[in-house]
Amino acid sequence: MGDQLLPFLYLIILAFSLLSMLLCDWRWRLAFFFDARRAALLSIGVVGAFLVWDLLGIVTGSFFRGGSAYMTGIELAPEMPLEEPLFLFFLTYLTINLTSGVRLLLDARVERGASA
Repeated sequence: MGDQLLPFLYLIILAFSLLSMLLCDWRWRLAFFFDARRAALLSIGVVGAFLVWDLLGIVTGSFFRGGSAYMTGIELAPEMPLEEPLFLFFLTYLTINLTSGVRLLLDARVERGASA
């Protein structure tokens, strides 16, 4: 059974990581739970830019898929694995959550300083 899951391991880890990001977002209202429209537009734009970057790298021969027993082997395009857009979305979501979290911490610090 473990060997059957091996090709999906990276995808499973990405899904678990995205779920973790979603829970953080929900708990502290960092991205989609703060302003879903803005988070969606930002995510689409950034992931789109990264995909264009990837495609340019593939066309120039700088990027290639490589082989891994931990990936599904499904390609959305030549040298573009299924996991790539999910990974790019994870990076984008992580960045939005981190920057929003830092903003909340700094705002709280300023409020504590103002009330002292």
